[in-house]
Amino acid sequence: MIALISDIHANKEALEAVVQDISSQGIDRIFCLGDIVGYGPEPTPCVDLVEKLADVCICGNHDYALIYGATDFNVVAADAINYHRHVLMPNIGKLKPSESKMKRWQYLKRLPFRHMEGNYLFVHGSPRNPINEYITETDVRWGLEKKLTEIFSLVENICFVGHTHRPGVLTQNIEFLTLQDLDNTYEITPDTKAIINIGSVGQPRDGDPRACYATLEDNIVRYRRVPYELEAVCRKITATGILDESLAERLRVGR
Repeated sequence: MIALISDIHANKEALEAVVQDISSQGIDRIFCLGDIVGYGPEPTPCVDLVEKLADVCICGNHDYALIYGATDFNVVAADAINYHRHVLMPNIGKLKPSESKMKRWQYLKRLPFRHMEGNYLFVHGSPRNPINEYITETDVRWGLEKKLTEIFSLVENICFVGHTHRPGVLTQNIEFLTLQDLDNTYEITPDTKAIINIGSVGQPRDGDPRACYATLEDNIVRYRRVPYELEAVCRKITATGILDESLAERLRVGR
């Protein structure tokens, strides 16, 4: 069994609660689909925990922005990335930079953009643009069939993604299935072609503030929701004096 996590966004309490839930099921492999950093108050312990536990971790757009610059981010997201860069980046000018910071920075810098496991593709955004492209329910509602057809042409069987923070399954028939539609479970058949969004550990946006992740076993995807000490994270956001208060409020409402 594999646990699939994504979009942790420096939310240590949510990540630790999910790791505990994963451990309680005896799961022996963890894949992270990116965005360890961004938005939240504690990037360092989140990076360390993912590096320690994840068999696979790919690069998300916030991880990429941390290393190369948040050139296309809104002000709130850019301020958070700049704060995280201040926390995480080794001071190369020092005679002896922190070894732990150097190791952490190199880990983030080496994150791959995609991972293949059999017929399963794992990316952060989409097969067409692994870092930045969003695949959303809005694409279905607005009838963006050309975009979705092009994306599906790059999918052999199943593509697992994060990025939108909204769990669900996009089928080849251009239909988006929410967790309510799926009853939290999706079966992959040999002829299935689908894009499966595993949701967000650290900043869910589907109206449910609990951390979200998925498991994969014997071609069955199961979504799990895990409560965590949300208000503790909100207090830490405020305590930074840098992160915008809106980041705490959106955790409370799951948006």
